[in-house]
Parts: sequence; structure tokens; C-alpha cells
Amino acid sequence: MPTVITGLDRCMQAGSLLPAVSAMTEFGSALHVLRDPGHHGLEDWAAKIRRAMSPRLVAWTRSWWWTAQAIRATPFVTPAPPSDGFDDRFEQLCAMPAQELADQLLRPIAPSGDTQVALRWSRSRGPAVAARVEALATHPHDAAGDFLSFMSCSWREWFEAEWARIRPVLAAQARRFTDTTSLQGPGPALTTLDPSIEMAPTGVTVRIAKIQATRHDVSRRGLIVAPSTFIRPHLYVADVPGRPLLLIHPVDAGSPVPSAAVVRRRLEVLAHQGRLEVARAIATEPRTAGEIAMLWNVDPTQVNRHLRALASSGLATTTRQGRFVRYQLAADVLEALGTDVLSLLLR
Repeated sequence: MPTVITGLDRCMQAGSLLPAVSAMTEFGSALHVLRDPGHHGLEDWAAKIRRAMSPRLVAWTRSWWWTAQAIRATPFVTPAPPSDGFDDRFEQLCAMPAQELADQLLRPIAPSGDTQVALRWSRSRGPAVAARVEALATHPHDAAGDFLSFMSCSWREWFEAEWARIRPVLAAQARRFTDTTSLQGPGPALTTLDPSIEMAPTGVTVRIAKIQATRHDVSRRGLIVAPSTFIRPHLYVADVPGRPLLLIHPVDAGSPVPSAAVVRRRLEVLAHQGRLEVARAIATEPRTAGEIAMLWNVDPTQVNRHLRALASSGLATTTRQGRFVRYQLAADVLEALGTDVLSLLLR
């Protein structure tokens, strides 16, 4: 169930495969981390930033960080390649009609733009979010102005200093991606960004190991690739109608994790009671199928079937002693399964 990006060759030929170093996009990622730093491994960073904020900004941030969650508000996912600073993008937002900006801010709750949908689902997110969403829907001028004031205050109190630290790192990664694309082509270049990206045999399509199966043709719309110091463990694909597809990736490629198909197969294998019982039999020492059948008084054919399923899914290893094949539970793989599932869901 991957996310597939096609048309990379024509996208590159048209000059619309571009890296982006974007202050607004990175601010959205930072705001996302402030909401839940735990799965990013940035608890200390988030605590430091909160200490730097005034009490007013801390409360203000809590009322707006929903705009940078699983689906992000449009201003955070529409960078202007190759580089856009905070001031330029902020001025563009200030010049935007209030109703248009309000509609863009509602995207995380109502991607369709339906304000009634936004009002309905905002109530499930608590009174602070519900109040902001209601203001955006009913008083867009005031609500959009409040968001702009929040952005300005955030820039002054903490993000300006963070951006000075972050920008050179993002710019260096963007240059590496450009060089790799020129030397190796778009497909190979994209695979260097994250282990979850793999290239199809044709070389003009890549697949990203995600839960949701989607397909994006970038031959005409274009593809923007934005590095981020905050995005890990996510690999974010933003599909905003009328805009190039946006891929936000960590500045450094992480460790590989199993694909969705492999994770699903391992869970299916363990979900069977008989296989769980056989797995217990090989958890502490290697055993053959015949030995297990004898010790536990079970059908050797079934034991063989369960052992082969465990081995084929990577949950057991085999060693041969003469004509005997012994099976041992792959404890490290089993221990990592929960982490693999979480990594797949978070990506």
C-alpha cells in the first residue's frame, strides 16, 4: 500500500522538480513538534522553546498548533522554491484576502473547504480549537488577523533564532539533492532522502512505504522537495490542489524499516494461535519440527507448516545439523515489530 509518484522524467525535463528551503514550511514542522515532541525525540528542544516563550505565546500556540498536525494548513505546505524567507512569505499572507487565508487555515479539519464540516469536527478537539475554527468560519477577518499576529509574535520570540540556526543545514541538504539529481537522475536522488523511498524498475517512478495507497503524477504539476530538521519520523506528502506536490523529508536519511507488506505479514503470522504456540516452543532454544511435535503431542504436519510461516516472515531462523533443521525464534525481529508498526503508522 505505497504512495506512488510518477512522471519524474518529464517533471525534471520541464524544470519543475525543485528543492525548497522554506521558513514557513519549517515553522509548520516546528509547530507540529511543539504539540507532540515525544515521537520526534525532541522533548528537550520543545521544553527549551516553551521556556523562551512568554506565557501569552504559550497559550496562543496551544490554540493554533492544530493547523500543523496530520493535515497541515495551506500556508505551511506551499513553499516558493528555491528559497523563501519568513518576512517575504509573511508579507504575502498579510496581503491575502482574509477569507482566503481563513479557508487555507481550515484545511486540516476541512480539506474540502466546507465550513460546516470544520465546525462539526472542531468540537471533538476541545474548546480552544473549536473557538478558533468558529472564528475562522464566522469572522474570518478577525481570526486571520489573530493568526498573523501569532505568527509575528512566534517569529520574534523564538523562531527567528531557530531559523538562523536551521537555514544553513537545510540549504546544504537542498544543494546535495540538486547535485545528486543532476548526476544520477530524479528517481535515484529521491531514494537517498529516506529509506522508505524506493525506485521502480523504470526509474521514473518512486514508491514511498506509507499506509495510505495514493498515486501522484508530477509530470505536469511539478514536485517540490523540502528538507526539514523537525519532520522525522514522518515523510510528509502534501497534495494541495492547484499546487506542485510537496515532499517534506528529514535532513538525514534514517535507518531502514520493513515495508507495510512485511509488517502486515508478520502480524498475520502471529495472529494464529497455533503459530503462537509453536513460536513459544522455539523461543528459548532451537528445536526441530519433529521434536516439537513429540514434546507437545501435536500434528507434525501442522508444526512444519507453522515453522515455515514463521521463517518465511523473518520471525524465525534456521540452522541445519546433518539431516535435521532446527528453528529458533528471531527475538530481535519480534522485539522490533512494535517499533516497526509505529514507524510505519507515523510515516
